[in-house]
Amino acid sequence: MRIRLGTRKSALARVQADKVAHLLHAVDPNLNVEMVFLGSKGDADKRTNFQDIGSVGVFTKSGEDALINREVDIVVHSLKDLPTTQPEGLVLASVPEREDPRDVLCGLTLDTIRSNRHKIGTGSIRRAAQLRAIFPDITVVPVRGNVPPRLRRAVEKNGIDATILAAAGLKRLGLMDKTMEYLNPQIFPYAVAQGALGIECRESDKDIIQILKKIECKKARAETDAERALMKHLGAGCNLPVGVCTSWKNTMLHMKATVTGIDGLQQIRDHAFICTFAVEKIGQRLAERLLDKGAGELLRASGINQDTAKVARFLKT
Repeated sequence: MRIRLGTRKSALARVQADKVAHLLHAVDPNLNVEMVFLGSKGDADKRTNFQDIGSVGVFTKSGEDALINREVDIVVHSLKDLPTTQPEGLVLASVPEREDPRDVLCGLTLDTIRSNRHKIGTGSIRRAAQLRAIFPDITVVPVRGNVPPRLRRAVEKNGIDATILAAAGLKRLGLMDKTMEYLNPQIFPYAVAQGALGIECRESDKDIIQILKKIECKKARAETDAERALMKHLGAGCNLPVGVCTSWKNTMLHMKATVTGIDGLQQIRDHAFICTFAVEKIGQRLAERLLDKGAGELLRASGINQDTAKVARFLKT
């Protein structure tokens, strides 16, 4: 059986696609997995700040178009980039084992940041807001691009003193030696579904879905379904100041969620427990609590809460 696997062209995307291909071969050595490299608007335009356009579908639309047009059979995404609602006919078929979801600081330590005014580079509104909440005197410098050049800028002190990156991406690229400090997710909660891969395919391809289910991690699926349900019910895009920290207490899923004002002056937090058979309810429940506490106002004040017209124009240019 041949499976055409669609992936972006970046080094990290290729490593993630290779990982999925390896998992597929492990469950069926006779599978012929063919890589198909796809472009994305997010990769092509590294200048426009996500705060100006939102980021819903910026890195995933080309893959979904390829699925709809039957140019590929599956697409491997960084699940944090995948919108919480799939186009008609497509399905999130599998979530393999999740890598470390935490953020890491590269270039400096937190103690160094506390004692001086530094320039911290990040293209993430969530990370920038969380930094401002703890270090109001820092300067946040918008930085976009793939992981290696962002890391290089911090190491070489090229316009920034440090940057924050996902531990998962650094581990997959073999770059953990450049890490200065893991960020405590209780203080710096990570992005929804960070560290997880999502494999999308056509809903009608039942044979492929059956194969993909064999490489799914049930815990990773439960965690990310809960986190994505939170994001969906908040009405928030993937690059908004919403952070989560998900853990297990025996068979109970515990999720903490934080919405941070982009100026860092206000944070709204809540948490909940739930059994694994109803994980999406924890996301909905937490979203409702956060909205009752004023999270909607914080998200609207960000000025980037899913402006779909801006996203559509960006994807078409």
